Amino acid sequence: MPVDSTASSLPPSDSADLDQAVIDRVLAGDRDAFGILIERYSDPLYRHAHGMTGSADVAEDILQVSFIKAFHHLGEVRGRFDAWVFRIVANGCKDWLKNIRRTHLSYEEDDQPSGYETPDEELDRGEIRRDLDRALAALPSSLREAFVMKHVEGRSYEEMAELLDTTVGALKMRVHRAREALQKLLEDRYS
Repeated sequence: MPVDSTASSLPPSDSADLDQAVIDRVLAGDRDAFGILIERYSDPLYRHAHGMTGSADVAEDILQVSFIKAFHHLGEVRGRFDAWVFRIVANGCKDWLKNIRRTHLSYEEDDQPSGYETPDEELDRGEIRRDLDRALAALPSSLREAFVMKHVEGRSYEEMAELLDTTVGALKMRVHRAREALQKLLEDRYS
């Protein structure tokens, strides 16, 4: 889905004002205007859900359910819409992780040609990815979420703190603990 570059290139306060104008339109009866918010936030929310679940299908399902929930509760938005809808998606991911016991995650392979020169190197890459996926799946959801947001999505600690309604210090600690846990989980395999 195309990203609305208008909102993403504006300062957060301008983006929040644009979101509020759309919310006001929806609440006044222009239900189709909600599509603007879906288009604006689908990509980053999908990337987060995919990073948390490791599954494109599950990420799509969580996103769809989250947007339906957001639509039905749009009148309850207080503050920034992007942070509010992010929490809905993040909670959907955490609920899914709590309810699903999996032995591994599987990220879809991309269609890009491999940068590896031999089939053995390609097999090693797949093995490393599977090991990392299993290690990520073993992390508690709060550590996994912080790690994915920082190292997969590339978010700043300040942005993470705002989206998760916590402190930068708490998030730095979660990321640090996630790295330590991943190192410990992968240590035996690769030392």
